Amino acid sequence: MDMSYQEKSIAGSLLAMLVVYGYYFAAVLRHSGQLDFALGRLIFAVVAIIVIEIVYHILLSLQTKPEPKDERDILIESKAYRNAYFAYGTGAFLVISVVIAAGLAGSSVTPFLLVNLVLLFMVLAEVVKFVTQLLYYSKGF
Repeated sequence: MDMSYQEKSIAGSLLAMLVVYGYYFAAVLRHSGQLDFALGRLIFAVVAIIVIEIVYHILLSLQTKPEPKDERDILIESKAYRNAYFAYGTGAFLVISVVIAAGLAGSSVTPFLLVNLVLLFMVLAEVVKFVTQLLYYSKGF
């Protein structure tokens, strides 16, 4: 199957996010008590994503001619954003629920855990967006 420029761009971004943030969350969960360790990992993850995306898209544009977005691309992107916002809204609701449940149980949620839960749901929302786009492109939507 021959992928379009948009599909290759989305697939590369998805792979980069899964690898970098997968590594970040695995490392941070292993060392959850060390805040300075987590902050350094977060900065590394953000810089790594930026560098990987820039290099990947430069190489992709040299290999494949970028195509202008047409009506179909815009429609697919809007449906993907809808799904991503739904996923993020669900994640925000879950984070708020965890905070309330912890308060009712007489304990508290650490700021470290709270920040990482919010970041996790932000990353999952982006993953949902990318996967939705790839599914619609593969269906020939």
